[in-house]
Amino acid sequence: MIRTTAAAALLLVPGQTFVPVVSAQEPAGEPASGEDVTGQALRVFFDCQSRFCNFDFYRREIPFVNYTRDRQDAQVHLLITSQETGAGGLLFALDFIGREEFEGLDDRLEATTRANLAEEQVLSQVAGQIKLGLMRYVARTPLAAQIRVQFEQMLGDQAVATPESDPWNFWVFRVRGNASYFARELTDFLFVSGSLSANRVTEGFKLLTSVSARYTENNFETSDTTTVTSTTESYDAAAFASWGLGEHWGLGGQGSVSHSSFSNEDLVIRLAPAIEFNLFPYSESTRRQLRFVYSVGLNVIDYIEQTVFLKTEETLPDHRFQVALEVRQPWGSSRAAIEAVQHLNDLGKNRLVANGGIDLRLFKGLSLDLDVGLARIRDQINLEAGDATEEEILTRQRELQSDFEYNFRVGFSYTFGSIFSNVVNPRFGGSTRFFIREF
Repeated sequence: MIRTTAAAALLLVPGQTFVPVVSAQEPAGEPASGEDVTGQALRVFFDCQSRFCNFDFYRREIPFVNYTRDRQDAQVHLLITSQETGAGGLLFALDFIGREEFEGLDDRLEATTRANLAEEQVLSQVAGQIKLGLMRYVARTPLAAQIRVQFEQMLGDQAVATPESDPWNFWVFRVRGNASYFARELTDFLFVSGSLSANRVTEGFKLLTSVSARYTENNFETSDTTTVTSTTESYDAAAFASWGLGEHWGLGGQGSVSHSSFSNEDLVIRLAPAIEFNLFPYSESTRRQLRFVYSVGLNVIDYIEQTVFLKTEETLPDHRFQVALEVRQPWGSSRAAIEAVQHLNDLGKNRLVANGGIDLRLFKGLSLDLDVGLARIRDQINLEAGDATEEEILTRQRELQSDFEYNFRVGFSYTFGSIFSNVVNPRFGGSTRFFIREF
């Protein structure tokens, strides 16, 4: 799927180079015979905020531009964002932001990839769309004279599948499994997990279902005759459905069943309807979201051991409110969320969680990365009665009482030197770890 708001008409050639047919402006003049115009190639700042950001691949596939190290040196800022589709593929949004003489000449292309494609297939599809978007800018540079059009006639039945012809009726299934084992002379660690999901996503309706289980075992040999074993296990099954109510509103509901030995919960059944309002249209979700979500739920809980409140089972109503902001812009990205949870039968039992982060380009070459999280905890009704043993504390076999949680991370980077980064050299994997010991 391709969407564009470009004023220029573009010709798409599978696997070939692209050239535009420009109607909005006169094309660049022909260079003098023998003149080298590669130094006058379009300067592009590649800004990828997706898990498919193989810069070396894109530099090889798109060699007709100069890639700059900083956006301040670029004529075009290419911002790539993505989000998962209902079928398990990815929707890529490619925003072309004009700078210098192209100020105000912005464009957007979108590409949708199927699930289970090899990484190279995904990258190739995205690279083709990048070529398309760059052509309206390249056409206004001296290098345009060296670009040629090729066209391959599509033969046979090339009709795109319609929803009515989908034999799976939009259902997507995914099975996952994971196992790891680590051992040293006096310790060993085992982790096993598995999950199954079945999802159906259309433009106005979404149904997500999943079943998962996890098992962890730690063995510590403390003496020749003593071995301490720590195990935790958990499982859950959940279903979530939502209906779109226009570009800003959504109505949904969740049902789940779970078990966790760490949290002293033998069985928890939860039902909770919810409503959401997004300040920005859902069509802009790859770049910005400001969501307000409210839900009311009922929890039926059966505990493994008696709790500190002398309960072995109970039924609890609660309500939750969340505000979440996500923004991806040329200056960087930011995210922030505040969630409040309160038990309706005892308003003193509540939890307030706030977290956020920012990746900010402060000025040329300098970037700041900051993450922070804080939680005030007043709702640990599930804690097992009695004091935890030293063994349980050290091996994290049970949840412990705490009034708060917090975390903080800060980092920065500063890059200077040549503004261009066109060269690809993959020898020895591009890593210093083989030569430099990391402490």
